[in-house]
Amino acid sequence: MGGKIMNRKLMLFLFLIQAIIFNITNVITPTYLSNLGLEKYHFGYFTALWSLGLLIGGPVWGTLGDLYGRKKFVVIGLLVYGVSQFVFFYTNNLYILIIFRMISGFGVGAPVTLLMSHLIAIVPKEKTAKYLGWRIGLLTFGTAVSYQISGLLGLKYTSELFLLQSILTIGFIILIFLIVKEEHHPHCLLPKQLNMFSSIKYLNLLNFQNTLFLVSITLTTMTFINVDKFLDVFVIDSGYNSLFLGNIKMIFGFVTIISSILIIPRIKKYLGNIYILQTLLVIMSIIVLITFSDKNVIVMLYTIFLLYIVGKSIYTTSEQVFLTNKVQKEDLGLFIGLRQSFTCLGMILGPIIGGHIYQSNKLNLFVFSVICLLTSSVILSIVQSISEGNLKVELKT
Repeated sequence: MGGKIMNRKLMLFLFLIQAIIFNITNVITPTYLSNLGLEKYHFGYFTALWSLGLLIGGPVWGTLGDLYGRKKFVVIGLLVYGVSQFVFFYTNNLYILIIFRMISGFGVGAPVTLLMSHLIAIVPKEKTAKYLGWRIGLLTFGTAVSYQISGLLGLKYTSELFLLQSILTIGFIILIFLIVKEEHHPHCLLPKQLNMFSSIKYLNLLNFQNTLFLVSITLTTMTFINVDKFLDVFVIDSGYNSLFLGNIKMIFGFVTIISSILIIPRIKKYLGNIYILQTLLVIMSIIVLITFSDKNVIVMLYTIFLLYIVGKSIYTTSEQVFLTNKVQKEDLGLFIGLRQSFTCLGMILGPIIGGHIYQSNKLNLFVFSVICLLTSSVILSIVQSISEGNLKVELKT
């Protein structure tokens, strides 16, 4: 029993290392692309293609892992990722970088999907929520630490960090071999849910308000990813170095952790209310508008924008509670699959549209983000008025 508990704790340690390695080039990416002479909108394409690769890879790796065992495919995915990151160190050809950016995201899909699946498989059912909570916390903490490390290194290095990432990936593979223990008997298949591709064909089964709710998810996703990714570019373009950006993102990470540990548990009885979701969207839109329209935007990032980080954390949790409470249990798999599809759409369209807007006028990107949040809030109002607070997946007859 003690060995099993230790193995679970070591699995959690892997998520910490995963977050540090995967995020160590994020701070220097805007500078790296700028040094290659690329346009600002290329950053949006790079983000979108990485997301697309990840979203395609998740279901593929998940299926292979369930059928033939997860460990080997985690290693294969990491090898794909490590090679892809080395290409970023080795070449500056735009077309090669674009291809390998998507391949990189595809490779990441293996550890992201399969390590979580393995954790669920080895943890007792009654402790699943606890361990998944720890996983999220360690991923957030690891990301914050990674931004600080890369911020320091980015003062002197840019493309070299991609080489470092490849080397660290090899070390991570060794840890996988040492820590992940799979049983030799036939693999235990987890309950299957619809993924982003297989669920799309069921979209016509949903009623109007359910479809509207999914559209609102796309809009909020577009905002969240655009504000997060183009904030990096904005800070660098404003004349600040990678260390400054790393410090900001590290603080954002710690604020998210504090919000998850101290704030969300104390307001959990209010979560899942559609009026709370609407209020959070309006508050976040106001904060984004104030922050990026102020001349002292850096001061705003260290003060009022921290409320946006808290609001985003609460909104994400509240939206998940809302779905769990309002969607009929027997239709939850269908709706979650469709939700993932619309989230994917936001992760791909957001950076592409945002990149072109930022290229034209960087402040307009954040105005666009505000419009997306407010439009999402209006859509939620329509959903509420139609369903009168009861979101259920009603199949058309």
